[in-house]
Amino acid sequence: MSNNTNMPASAATDVPELISDLDGGVFERVLSKALSETAAAVIDHGKKGEVNLKFKIERISGTYQVRLQHDVKFKRPTSMGSVSEETSSATVLHVGKFGSLSLAQPSLFKEPTQMNIEPKIQTKE
Repeated sequence: MSNNTNMPASAATDVPELISDLDGGVFERVLSKALSETAAAVIDHGKKGEVNLKFKIERISGTYQVRLQHDVKFKRPTSMGSVSEETSSATVLHVGKFGSLSLAQPSLFKEPTQMNIEPKIQTKE
């Protein structure tokens, strides 16, 4: 891995926020359902289950945006075998500094800094 001094020390993308933004929150609910149903079936039937996530990223020409395709595929055991489900959707995201992905467009201007100015109080003597 190369040492890039222009990269931030921490990750650029807020992953929990990103997951909750995908497909208007539907992706997060589908993932929660897949994990919960698979875990319950593993306990109930004593067999292995599987949950797979797949992301494909494609640039939207002429913009600083990408189309993020997100797929959830899961297989949960049953008493007679297994049941599989698969969902696929996509969300358009903005790409900010250091590749940060977000639903909202990053600020085009540097955040203003606030100055703490102490008021001068004049007293009559």
